[in-house]
Amino acid sequence: MSATSTRPPDPTGPSETPEGFERKPNRIPVVLLGITVLGAFIAIGVTMFTKSVTYYRTATEVMASPGEHVRISGTVVPGTIQTDVAAGTVTFDVTDDTTVVTVVFTGPTPDTLQDDGEAVAEGALGTDGVFHADTLFAKCPSKFEAKTTT
Repeated sequence: MSATSTRPPDPTGPSETPEGFERKPNRIPVVLLGITVLGAFIAIGVTMFTKSVTYYRTATEVMASPGEHVRISGTVVPGTIQTDVAAGTVTFDVTDDTTVVTVVFTGPTPDTLQDDGEAVAEGALGTDGVFHADTLFAKCPSKFEAKTTT
């Protein structure tokens, strides 16, 4: 018998790379996966940002865009705050000195909601001409006043 060395057959088939060279791994799938993940993060970020940004609108601007979810800001018209404890709603009017919009909010009434105070509500103007708010903020009046000299 001869003492020749036999190599076991290569399970992956014959090598296509010339002798002395090494085959580099294919990085295209990894790059494509990275681009896809980055694109998904960007798309989610843009979507979350655009949904979370709500600009303040005046009463006049809200009247021009019924049905659109917006944030209205205005001064509470004196004498219009009505609280219905049984229904858990508060109704009041806000104005921008040009237009008056009635706001209806179901939920706890902020303690700082007062006549001639600043109110901010998020919601939509209904077909009935009433702004139906799902969130209500009342800006706190300044507790600090200038010291008077005598």
